[in-house]
Parts: sequence; structure tokens; C-alpha cells
Amino acid sequence: MASSLESDGIGMFQRVLISNRGEIAIRIAKAASALGVESVGVFSPVDALSLHTRIATAAFEIGNGAADDPVGAYLDVQALIGIAKESGCDCVHPGYGFLAENAEFAERCAQAGLTFVGPSPAALSLFGDKVRARALASSLGIPVVPGSGDALQSSGEASAVASELGYPVMLKAAGGGGGRGMRVVDVPGAMAESFERCRGEAVAAFGNGELFVEKLIVRPRHIEVQILADGDGNVLHLHERDCSVQLRNQKVIETAPAPGFDDELRDRILADAIRLMKAANYANAGTVEFLVAPETGEHYFIECNPRIQVEHTVTEQVTGVDLVEAQFHIAAGASLASLGLDNQQAVGAPRGFAVQARVVARGAGTLSAYKEPTGPGVRVDGNGYVGYAPPPQFDPLLAKVIASSSSSAGSYAAAVDRTRRALDEFHIGGLATNLDQLKAILAHPAVRTGDARTTLLADEPALLSPALDGNGNGALALLQQQAIVMGISTVSGAGVAPTVAPAVAALDVETGQEAVACPMAGSVLEFRVQEGDAVNAGEALIVISAMKMESQVSAPCDGTVAAVQPLSPGDSVEAGQVFAVIEPKVGAERTREDGGDATWAYLLDDVATMQSLAHERLAPGSEDPGVVRQRSRGKLTCRERIDLLLDAGSFREVGSVAGFASYDEDGNVIAFTPANHVGGSGRIEGRSVVVCADDFTSRGGHSDGAIGAKSGYIDRLSIEMRIPSIRLLDGSSGGGSVASMVPAQKKEGESKAKESRGAIKAGRPRVAGGGGSFLPGHLGSAMYTDQLGKVPVVNMLLGSVVGIGAAKAVLGHFSVMVRDIAQLFVAGPPVVAHAMGYDITKEDLGGWHIHCRNGSVDNLADTEEEAAELTRRFLSYLPSSVYETPPVKAPRTDDPPERREEELFTLIPRKRTTTFDARKAIRLIADKDSFFEIGPLWGTDQITGFVRMNGHPMGVIASDSQHANGGALTADGCSKLTRHLDLCDLFHLPVLNLVDNPGFAVGLEHEITGTIRRGGEWMVAFS
Repeated sequence: MASSLESDGIGMFQRVLISNRGEIAIRIAKAASALGVESVGVFSPVDALSLHTRIATAAFEIGNGAADDPVGAYLDVQALIGIAKESGCDCVHPGYGFLAENAEFAERCAQAGLTFVGPSPAALSLFGDKVRARALASSLGIPVVPGSGDALQSSGEASAVASELGYPVMLKAAGGGGGRGMRVVDVPGAMAESFERCRGEAVAAFGNGELFVEKLIVRPRHIEVQILADGDGNVLHLHERDCSVQLRNQKVIETAPAPGFDDELRDRILADAIRLMKAANYANAGTVEFLVAPETGEHYFIECNPRIQVEHTVTEQVTGVDLVEAQFHIAAGASLASLGLDNQQAVGAPRGFAVQARVVARGAGTLSAYKEPTGPGVRVDGNGYVGYAPPPQFDPLLAKVIASSSSSAGSYAAAVDRTRRALDEFHIGGLATNLDQLKAILAHPAVRTGDARTTLLADEPALLSPALDGNGNGALALLQQQAIVMGISTVSGAGVAPTVAPAVAALDVETGQEAVACPMAGSVLEFRVQEGDAVNAGEALIVISAMKMESQVSAPCDGTVAAVQPLSPGDSVEAGQVFAVIEPKVGAERTREDGGDATWAYLLDDVATMQSLAHERLAPGSEDPGVVRQRSRGKLTCRERIDLLLDAGSFREVGSVAGFASYDEDGNVIAFTPANHVGGSGRIEGRSVVVCADDFTSRGGHSDGAIGAKSGYIDRLSIEMRIPSIRLLDGSSGGGSVASMVPAQKKEGESKAKESRGAIKAGRPRVAGGGGSFLPGHLGSAMYTDQLGKVPVVNMLLGSVVGIGAAKAVLGHFSVMVRDIAQLFVAGPPVVAHAMGYDITKEDLGGWHIHCRNGSVDNLADTEEEAAELTRRFLSYLPSSVYETPPVKAPRTDDPPERREEELFTLIPRKRTTTFDARKAIRLIADKDSFFEIGPLWGTDQITGFVRMNGHPMGVIASDSQHANGGALTADGCSKLTRHLDLCDLFHLPVLNLVDNPGFAVGLEHEITGTIRRGGEWMVAFS
């Protein structure tokens, strides 16, 4: 804050209670300290290690140790005021979110003799009700988005308003902000569900379920004006910000001032913002928000945020005004004039441009590395440090990176470039973030030219999954390498995929060529080949250093180097990074990677009709909405999946006419909605199996009692027939939806709900009869336990697997999920948003990068076809049940029992500090092409799988010396070995033990994960 903010004798507070957490609590504590004000922080139990608790002068726990409601702790008005009084505070700063806009909290503070550092309770009440705020703006002649004048009580009222306005419309919560409680409604049929969802979100986030409807403004810019006002009625603006880059109504990139903005339009918006705040008798800092249609020059008031904003930083950078310090001064009674802001001219013109990028976590984890960017014109407001595990119950914001244009290059483009360079220097390990997304967004032409619209990320979904650009940063590469040297590796399970792109572009591998990849992350010591070189199988191509050990990666076959990455000694490489492509020599041995009315004839006719309708619904060219949606997502239908898995023509369906039929007046079937669960028996390589497949195209997998019983019956068949069970999971897998069905009415007048009869139609998901919604009182755990002890159980995850489906997914001996189309979670994003108060994508919540790395899912497939092949292969090693012996295959004619692999004689080096390829050793020892690895992405210090020896199946376990910690046993590695030994023991498979590790992994992270307990369990399993 400039020296002009001295308050000329105005008294300052002595101690402030900060009723918030994270980076904004740190920001407030630092501002208070600069003013000589002590600070008191608060924290719920899960936030005990949050950095704000150490920055504040003192900190107190709130929530009475109730770890099950960490958010509620920050909403406990009585507890917060009690701590403020007990700790001698004379004021309270609410930050943003939580109680920052709660008029009752501000009133209670005043009653307790505490100054609320923010606007008056009356202003909070006014602007906390968006309907009242719109009415005030309209009365002043300020344009507002056409919409409902009052809060709406039902979806019917909302539909009536929307019909007058014309679709599409926006449903919005009357109280609150931050992008929550907002939903676009495109068509009339979606209003009822959207209304209930939106109201639920609003109640959960703000305790107020009132909604209103606005006409949706197409492709607008989101412009907001920063206001400062004092208690004497003086109001100034500190220019505008552009917050148009948003993801699901939550801001991602913010800029001050708005680039490429029409001056006349800017003047109108700034004047309207000041006029509104004067009319509201507003005092302190606040923000007035508008939507702008650049093509027409129209602007519309949407809301006022009576608090400090997340993006206040960019305004500070271009004005030199410390907004948080100004909040304290104004709350203490200072006038704008005493702060050196006598009039609008005193604010001055913006000093160049500033851009803020919000860095957020994209999943759970612990920060194994954290270094913020620095340098001229770069500011970071963050809450991270090495060892910090951000609680998933809160907003995932980790840090705000703000960069300003320099004095020599004061352009908007210069600020964007500096922000992008700063993001390039941000080193975060152990936790997935959106750093790559932010860099891709800042490189987009619409952003760089200052013409980004609120629809940008919806129109350009590729920005949310950007390809790695290969623009490496030397400092960041060094930090990544040092993290590896210190034993922090993405391979070890200590973290997730690194947020930094490889230093070079990926290589294209054409059909028939061999890709050569790095087995571990490390740094290059030697790179021995160039494009066009002839190489022999086993010839060293690269030498990698990791954990003070050297590893050679050899050519998998004779051939010619078709392409290489331009690597040099000292460059960093990541595990799985393809650094060379080889064109095999003709005939060369290649390495293969696992990789009438008097009869019942009329009923039979009905059965045939319903079966025909069921099959037609899923046939090629079907126009059924659910099937079209399934295909648009690149997914197969349930019957296509069954055909893909089983031997041709072997499937025999059970319960083929379970479902809902409609009949004409003559009793003929005219429509049929089949059960969303298809199952029966079939064969894989001639051996019998039971298979059940979710039909996600029918009601998203939700079920009634009859279908739930069908699912259970098919599972029990495997136990009774003593044959493997394969579940093709896609949805809730037989679980029900309370909202989607109405049970039969026993007596007329007992309920006003209307029953549907016969076929279920889109938009009318109700059933009649005794089924109702299938919500079992238990998971059938007794049956599943019996099944797991008798027959092989395999789960294929082929979509978003949730609820009962998620429980089934982990109750098996082997599981595989398909990259990009499969996710696994207890509850999906809508439920998480409602229960936890934050938005998250289904990919971030339950993608393969989480569950293939934590052991919930064993293997990852790139396609559904590959998933089916992995399933068939897994089952080929196991007997049909525990009552049989494992299947023996006839030895291959090209692989005689006396085969001697000379390479084994030299594969394991005599020098103990030199690693070797354990997987290659397994392949050389076992029958050709028989090694099948299980769980390659978790517990990666150990290797588990199946092999064959002279046609006999057996398990195999081994240590991976090429792992970052040399194969030392981690907690996950021990669990992986234990699980595999139990599997082999259950199905009578001998085990080939190639474990040769240096003991248990040591260090803090391994103590935290309970390595010693998992190790003890492994020792018992091994014995």
C-alpha cells in the first residue's frame, strides 16, 4: 500500500479474527501485520497443517474435532465470535466465501462489539439477494439481463418465465456466488431436473434455495468493476477486470484492465457501477459484475459481490492500491481522502496490464515438491509447501500466479507471456494440477487477443486436455531431476503424473515399428544412437541415471533407428517416455509386449417380439437416444461388448424379456424397454463363463427390484455352476435412483403420484408394479464373499462406474479399466458438488490416473477391445473354480522345453549398483509370450503376474531394480505382493519368486504410508 494510505490519526485495530482459511487467510494476515495488527486464525481439524495457521499470530481449532464436517466449522457463527472475544479481537475479516456475504454474521459481530471488515449488514442483505439487487439496478436505469422479477418457488414457475424469455436460459441461485447454484437450461424438458439440481446446490452452498431465471446471453465477456467506498458516501472505481475465461461458471484467468475494450462502453460500465454503490450506501471494498455483448455494445448488470474478490490481486498490481489494507482502514473509520484517494483522478490510469491464473489441484495427494515462480513482475499468493496434503473438502485452489507487464513492454500480450513463463517455472510434485491447462489457455488466440468469451472452454474442450507442448524449462527440469534423486518419483506412487511436459516432442510409431521407452524417470548419462543407425537386439541405446544407479535400455530387435528424440547428457526423461523408434529387420526376432389360442404359442410370440425389439434397439443404425449417446462417446453397447469377449455364437442369455412392455387394445406388444442389465453364460476359448453387462443406454444403469434380482441371480449362477464370473460395468450396475421411479400404489388415493405402465420413454423414467427403485439394504456381501472364495471374478470398467457398481468393481480377482471412457467413484460429480461444495470433473474424480495407481484397478487398457483381450488372457491361467486344477496348454512347437536363453547368462550384472530389466528376465525364463503382468501402474517397486513353464501356469513375483528406489519394498508394493500370493494360493498356482530387493523402503513417506505393517502382512502371506 502506498504511503498515502496513512489514516491521519484514525485509530487502527489491535487484533483481527480471520474467519477463513488458505491463501486468503494468509493474505489478510500479512496485510494486518503490515498495519501493526495482530491476527488470529482458525482451522477445522483437517486444516491443522494449513499454512495460514502458522502465518497468523495465533490460531485456534474450530469444529469441536468434528472431522466429518470440516466446511461446517468455518460456518459456525457462534464459535467464531466466541473465539474472537476470548482471544481479544476487536474486528473480524471474513475474506471471501464461507460467511463473507452473510448479513447475520456481520450483525452478530456488531452485537458482540466486533467491527466487521466489510460492508454493512444492510448492504450484505441487499446484494446477497440477487433478485433485490437486480431490482435496484433496474430502478436506476442500469440494464439487467431479462429475467424473473421475483424468486421462483417451483420448476413450473421457472418454465413459465423461460417460455416468455425464450430458451436457452440460466437458472441462478438468489443468494451466493462463486459459480455455484447456476445451470444453463437449453430446452423445456430439462427444466424440472435442472431446477431441482440447482436448488440443491444452492441450499448446500449458501443455505438458501431460492432461484431466479435469466435469459442466457450468448458468448458474452464477463467484466467486473472494483469499487472502494467510505462511510462518508464517497465512491471510487479502481478500473475494471476481465474474468471471461471460466470453467463451469468458475473463473480461471483474470485480467486488469480489460484488454481491447471499447472506451465508450467502459465509461458506461464504470459509471453504472459507481451509481449502484452510491444508491446502496455501500462502504468498503466491493465488486460490481456485468455481462457484455461486444458485437452489440450492450452491457447487463448481473450481481454485486460485497467482499474482497479472489482476483483482487490484478487490480492491486495495476493501481498500486493494497485493497486489503484499504479494507482495514475504511472499517476503522478512514475516508478515501485520508487514504490519498481524494477523487477519481487520484486513482490514475492503470499501470500496464496484470494477468492472474488460478492453479488448482486436480485430485488428492501430498505435495512432494513445491517451488513458486519468482522474478520481476511476478507475484504468487499461495498456500502450498512440501508435505502439504490439501483437504479435498475445500476449494482446490493451490495458488494464484499474477504477472504484470513491464515498464518497457506495458502491453497486454507482455503480461500474458510473463504469466505463461511463470507457470513454466512453477514446480509442483506429488499432486496433479491444471498447470498445463493454464498454459494452453494463455496460448489460445482468443485469450492472447483479449477477446475470450465465457464459452471459451466449452467451445474448445481440447484446452482442458492439452497435448504436452514440449517447451521445456531448464530450471524446472533440474528441480524434477533433484526430486528424483531425493527419492520422490511418480513411479514410486509418491505422486501422480508430473505437471511438466517432457523436454522434447513425442515420436510417432507406425505399424510394425518398435517403440523403445525409458523404464524409469531419470537423467541421461549417454545417448548412443542417431536416426539411421543400424542396431542389434540387446545393443545399449541409452544409459539413464536415477537414485545413483545406472540403467541401460537396449534395442528390442535387429533393425534401423527410424526416429529418435534429440536427447543429450543431463536431459531429464520420464518413465514410459518413448525416446527411439526402430524399424525391425526383416525376419528379426521381435520383443512383444503383453502386453394357436389353445396353446401357449401367443406367449412365445410375445417373447420373440420383445427379444426382437431389445436387439433392434441396440442394432447398428439405431436411433434410440441412449444408444446414439453411447456411440457418440466412443463406447460400445452392452451386447457388442459381450460379443467381443465371448467365443462367437456361444452366448446364452438369461432373463432376455425382463423389462417393461406396452400392449395395444388387442393385447399385442407395441413397445418394450429391456432391462438395463444383460447377462447369461458363454464360453472363452471353449471354457464356460458367466457374464453380465450393464446397459448404460437404458436409464443410465438405474434399476428396479426385478432387475436387481436378475443381476444377483446371474452372479449366483457362477457359484452354482463353478465357473468364472465377468462383470462389464458401466453405471450403477443394478443400483437404483430414488427420484427416477414410483412404486405401485396399494390403494387409490394413497398417493398423488401417477404410475406409468409399459415401456419407459425418455423423460418419463417411472415404473409400475412391485418393483420400485432397487435400493438394497446391503451390498450382497455374503454372496460376493462366497463367490470370491470359489471362482475367478473379473471386472471390466467400461464407463462411469458408481455406487453399487463401484463396490462390485473392487470385489474381484482382476479388474481392468479403459482409458478416457472409464471412471470409478463412490458418487459422481453432481453428488460431490452437492455434498462437498466444490465442482470436479468425472475424469479428475475417478480416472485411471487415480485408480490404476492406488491398486483399486489392476490394469489399464487403451480400448474396449484391449480390455476384453486382457480379461481373456487373465482367465487363461486360472482354473474355472477352486475345485479344479489350473489349465495346462500344450508346449509351443517353436519353444522346446530345452530352450536355453544365453542372454540370461549376462542379463544380471555382477556389479550390484547396476540395474537390470526384471521383466525381460521373466520373459526369457518363461514360455515365449506367456508373461502377463498384473498391476503395472501401482506398487511399481514390485512386479506381479502370471507365466507358463512348459505350458503349466504359475504366478511370478519380482523386484524391479530399475524402480526409482531400487526395488525396495513400499507399502503398496507389499500389498500388491500379498494380494497376488493370495490369488495364486486360492487357485493352486505355484509361484516363481524372483524377489531380490534391498529390504524395505525407508524415509518419512514410507513411515506415513505404514510400510512396516504392510510388510508384516506380506511376510505372513509369503510364509
